[in-house]
Amino acid sequence: MIGAGSIRRILKSNIMPMEEQLNRIIERTQIADLLTRYFAAVDDKCIDMYIIKATFTSEAKIIRPDGSEMVGQENILDGHTKSFARFKATHHVITNFIVDIDNNTATLRSNIIANHIWAENENDPSLNNKYFLADGVFSAKAIKVDGQWRISELSNNVVWRTGDGMKEMLNFFKQK
Repeated sequence: MIGAGSIRRILKSNIMPMEEQLNRIIERTQIADLLTRYFAAVDDKCIDMYIIKATFTSEAKIIRPDGSEMVGQENILDGHTKSFARFKATHHVITNFIVDIDNNTATLRSNIIANHIWAENENDPSLNNKYFLADGVFSAKAIKVDGQWRISELSNNVVWRTGDGMKEMLNFFKQK
């Protein structure tokens, strides 16, 4: 649902000078690209500190669907490296970006569909060839750092989950 504030911004954008409108479009695209490029790196299994620093502020916070948090670039890299190592493949589709900018801060909302295929597991062969699929909504805050947009907070509100590997996923988080 679009709120009154969003409607005012849409109406205001229709009366902004063309250059200001183009700058807004560029900045919205830069902010949306942060998530798109980050999860492309996750899916391509090439996440590293360079990608983390290009995406997140130094004290960024990620709030996982279970409510646990990862704070700081090193913890985000470590947490996601370990978490995604459990999967043979992942595929994140991120769509419907809504970006609202207020000077050097911004909020973002987008939808996500994430598919996860468990890696072969000698210790627990019951996981082999199992998957889970989740659909949710990302909410993020971004700020400008040295003229570049970076995510300062990211949360994932899962709307639904399915798949024969879902039970194992829930058990993984209980063991932590």
